[in-house]
Amino acid sequence: MSRAFLLSVSTGDPRLNDPLWARSVLSAAEQAGIDLFVMGRPDARPFDAQVILGWAAAATSRIGIVAAVPAATSHPFHVARALSAVDFLSDGRSGWLPLSGDSPDGMAEDMVAAVRGLWDGWDPDTLIIDKASGRYLDASRVRSTNHEGPFFKVAGPVNAMRPPQGHILLVIDGADPVGAADADIALVSEGQVLPARRRLLKTSVDSDPGATAERFFRGEIDGAHFELNDAMADIALIAERFGPLVDAREGKTLRQRLGLALEEFA
Repeated sequence: MSRAFLLSVSTGDPRLNDPLWARSVLSAAEQAGIDLFVMGRPDARPFDAQVILGWAAAATSRIGIVAAVPAATSHPFHVARALSAVDFLSDGRSGWLPLSGDSPDGMAEDMVAAVRGLWDGWDPDTLIIDKASGRYLDASRVRSTNHEGPFFKVAGPVNAMRPPQGHILLVIDGADPVGAADADIALVSEGQVLPARRRLLKTSVDSDPGATAERFFRGEIDGAHFELNDAMADIALIAERFGPLVDAREGKTLRQRLGLALEEFA
């Protein structure tokens, strides 16, 4: 797959709890060709992004939907279950953005490790669901991935199937850089360097699309990220000015469409 220019937006607008407002904004973003819609930011979080993500899965059909998940108020077992369900509901279009917020140093990183371990408790081909033989799953392919970290001690396996993407997309924000050497996407400010498979530069809707494209072709960035202030107006401008940089996507899941497929399972 050729390298693709990625477009991402985020909002912490509390009106995400209003289905009419949220549907109109998500629909506009999807039609604009935006790849990722991040619900919540380090400085602004909606009521419960994971819950809203479940609703958004049914209200959209193509765009990647990403939930901000604060470590201080989340438990890995529940996060793993909830996000796995959303990945099924969205047909493999979900992601998460762990936030450290007011939590102790290292807590968010511990949460990421615990959640990933729970997802790895199921092999991709564990489920059989064969009515003729009466076999539902292959128990030999379910592992007890018990996690013991500095903040979380989590017994596994999780009682939820492995997400369609294996691990749902891991996004980190440079304003609250959770340490993850193998993050999928980093949202970075000018001059900021974070380890990730794709780096999206935080920029303004008024910035120069041509200059952004040049930096993409030089390999400095993999796309652009915009923090929405006036959501509908900003999305319209992004579509007009940056939409031409986005090519058609191929693949069923978000990982496949963004060229971030897992090469192997743990």
